[in-house]
Amino acid sequence: MKARLIAAVTHHLQTPFVLAVLACMVAILWISQGFSLGARLFPTAVASLGILLAVLELGRQAIRRGAKEESDFSDLGEDDETPAFYARGLKFFAWMAAFIGLFFLVGALPAAGLYVLGFLRLQYRSPWLPSLALSGGLVALLWGLGVALQLRWPTPLLF
Repeated sequence: MKARLIAAVTHHLQTPFVLAVLACMVAILWISQGFSLGARLFPTAVASLGILLAVLELGRQAIRRGAKEESDFSDLGEDDETPAFYARGLKFFAWMAAFIGLFFLVGALPAAGLYVLGFLRLQYRSPWLPSLALSGGLVALLWGLGVALQLRWPTPLLF
């Protein structure tokens, strides 16, 4: 009963939620145009992509308006009151807390690389080579963004 109620409310709030996100993205795009060129680059890119995705989602919703959904999110998981549900939530919280701790101890770039490597290896038992490649690629991407945007990363506690 609880899952059906959540599914019904979620179904009726999809379009208003997308419209609210679209309005926020348009506001961000509008406000950021008063910034200098360097300062408006990132908000303009993110807002433009957000507007595109919101419009695509509204189009998808319009096409599927009368179609009956075969399944929804409520039949994908366990009941909310099982110990496994709480264990998964606690495990997720522990991974996030570990990332934040690593971020403050060793810095942003090493923390991101170590976190992704550890998460892929320990949580999903991914092989070493793809895990190292994804971890290294993420660090390289963050480093490149830091150089391009002239970011000053926070000073870590250990170094």
